[in-house]
Amino acid sequence: MTSLVTKSLETDFGTIVYYAHTNSLRPMMNLYIHGLGDSRKWFLKHFTTYSLDRFSWIIPDLLGHGDSSKSNASEAYTMDQQAKYLIAILEREHVKQLSVLAHSMGGPIAVSLIELLAHHDAPHSKIKLLLYLEGNLDAGDAFFSSIFAKMSFSEFQQDFESICGKILGDSQEEHMIEFVSSFRKAGPFTIWASSKDLAPISVKGNLLKRLLAHRDFDCYFIFGEKNRGIYSSEKLVRNARLPLLFIPNAGHGLHTENPSYFWATVGELIERENVEAAK
Repeated sequence: MTSLVTKSLETDFGTIVYYAHTNSLRPMMNLYIHGLGDSRKWFLKHFTTYSLDRFSWIIPDLLGHGDSSKSNASEAYTMDQQAKYLIAILEREHVKQLSVLAHSMGGPIAVSLIELLAHHDAPHSKIKLLLYLEGNLDAGDAFFSSIFAKMSFSEFQQDFESICGKILGDSQEEHMIEFVSSFRKAGPFTIWASSKDLAPISVKGNLLKRLLAHRDFDCYFIFGEKNRGIYSSEKLVRNARLPLLFIPNAGHGLHTENPSYFWATVGELIERENVEAAK
């Protein structure tokens, strides 16, 4: 198996670190945008276990997360700004055809990415597929970020360790332990500053409208089966009559809670789009 290559990109706000892998037989690049407090760390094991080298990948640590730099500027963590970093990576990697997998906070970042590409005079990348993995669409998806955003930074910083403990709870599951470890590594300012932008954007409730305004690609909304019927965003998707899929035995961490089913489902969608892209 060909290994992932670790690369980095310098931005005005710091260094973005990302995994990259190119399969010359697959013309479409897959960009995975992680959620609030997460990182690219989990992907390495999945890449090996589920033979993901059959596809091409870019898996970044968003600014402030994982091994990427931390900035002291709040504006560095807006959804628009994170999308601009990703476009810089796509341009550097000369990506022409793109699939986006957007989880949680990655959803609004993907919407910004789609808008930026749509208004780019000469976009290098053409989006062919969007997989919206319980990505934020409305206020119901911003439960934690809305709470964080209402706090002052000093309050949030003081409560940060307690918040990490509450997120983990009594869970002994590996995926939760790893997530809280990534969340803690991101640190209080990254989480707080990201939430200050993420929460109001979600509460505004126009993310789906923004996404559909530029939709000329296949799009699937994927939820964990354990969350079926819980989120108002699921109702938005149903009312819009958009493709809706569920990952059994999984909640919000649908990619790490049931990875074998997740990659079987997602892999089939990516493979199908690769076939179309090659025509």
